[in-house]
Amino acid sequence: MRKGMKRFMSMGLGAVIALTGTGASAMCVQAADDPVEISIAYWDADSAFVGDDVLSEIEDKLNIKITPVNITWDDYTQKIQLWASSGSLPDVFAGDFRNSKTFTDWATQGVIKAIPEDLSAYPNLEEYMSNEEIVSSAKVDGTVYCIPRKSYVSQEWTSMDREIAYRWDLAQEAGITEEPTTWQEFDEMIQAIMKADPEGTGIQGMTANTKGLFSAMFLPYSSMIACDQGIAYKWVETEDGTYEPAYFAEDMIPAFQLMRDLYEDGTIEKDIALTNNQSSREKFLQGKSAAILYAGGVGADNYNNLAKYWDSVHGEDFLTDVKVLNLMPDKDGNTAYPVWDYAWSESYINSSVDDEKMDKILKLYDYLLSDEGSLMGTYGLEGDLYDLEDGKVVLHDDVNVKDTYPCIKVFESLVRWNPSTYDERFATDWPEAYNEANRKIVEQAKDVTIPEYNSECTEIVKKLGLDLNLDLETDTITIMTGTDPVEDMWADIYAKYQSDGLDDVIEQVNAELNK
Repeated sequence: MRKGMKRFMSMGLGAVIALTGTGASAMCVQAADDPVEISIAYWDADSAFVGDDVLSEIEDKLNIKITPVNITWDDYTQKIQLWASSGSLPDVFAGDFRNSKTFTDWATQGVIKAIPEDLSAYPNLEEYMSNEEIVSSAKVDGTVYCIPRKSYVSQEWTSMDREIAYRWDLAQEAGITEEPTTWQEFDEMIQAIMKADPEGTGIQGMTANTKGLFSAMFLPYSSMIACDQGIAYKWVETEDGTYEPAYFAEDMIPAFQLMRDLYEDGTIEKDIALTNNQSSREKFLQGKSAAILYAGGVGADNYNNLAKYWDSVHGEDFLTDVKVLNLMPDKDGNTAYPVWDYAWSESYINSSVDDEKMDKILKLYDYLLSDEGSLMGTYGLEGDLYDLEDGKVVLHDDVNVKDTYPCIKVFESLVRWNPSTYDERFATDWPEAYNEANRKIVEQAKDVTIPEYNSECTEIVKKLGLDLNLDLETDTITIMTGTDPVEDMWADIYAKYQSDGLDDVIEQVNAELNK
């Protein structure tokens, strides 16, 4: 008999006993024990919270009832902002807002609830939130207003957040004998593949899952710390002792020129501005693109939506034909990668929730971070679809966890994102070789020296509610695919930021810093 059924029977007996008492007092006891309803807005929540044993187990354990509020990848930003402006936010919701002025506005206007300073009643959550590198971006004027959904455990892991996979089999057929170690060698390799076209597919250069990936992949060529969008940009000290955003203080022209050169060569495909997840994966799978730029490492979505189909098309394992590009040197010859936050998104609590509901929400997060809850929320009931061997999860053959327990689509990533990437206790539904390929990149990043920057400046931008948003993704595509000289286009973009108040923001931040 499953644990959930045992608990259900136990609760049912308790209810019978309670009802044998005096009517009024029995009803009061029952009301006091009613579960606390928590509404949660999450991607495809309505297909996740349809009812299963894991959902029942967690709801019963915490005496809560979860109500799904659906959002999709296409509409979540608009929906959440609309709900915030109309006072109709769900109790809990997730999104990537903390690096925009929207986050500051929500905090100062009382839209979202502050996370308590004292989390001692929730020890797992307390430990999770004790990492200043995780929560620093979650603060407005020193107060934490959201719970970052950690993607990585330390800085070097962000190196695998942007990777390029390329057709090493075709490169060898085209006469290339060594893996590329510079961007020039990468360019020459892709050109050789295109010229030889070994499979006769009319193969083109590099595609990408989205056009927004190029900024973080290539801007480190000029500066590793100039990769942050929105208002989370890093600040550096200039020669005169003032602080400026690294994006403007550093010489970014070499990075933009590199992208322009690769684009004009065709090493980056000409139609890159129109790319999307599905089309890019299909082109690479069918041998029509020599390389692919993706996010989040070579496992996870990139395995499930691309690599696992490789053998059926090419007759070989993906990692036999394909290699992951090593970390490339910057303009000065030093290994570089994007240095940014460890969490791409976060979850929020509606400011209207009362103390009882707040306690239940924090208990849910605490449970999902516990040893028991993290496994329950990721794999379900022990012994059903998996066993623990030497403290590690071993999945049974031919299981689909999320089909069996749909709620896991939310619970596995509500608090933190994909711990199987960095926590060896967790199993993955892709082969270990893919984890090893990612860890190889991370190992290369461990010896890289991170440039100095002043995180206090970024906090001041949020504290003062300054509204200078950097749109690196648009800047990158505009210059990369443009026809005017790179220097002229960068000068125009710089001037646009100045007209948007760049100089005033720099002045205000430095004034606050010097108080």
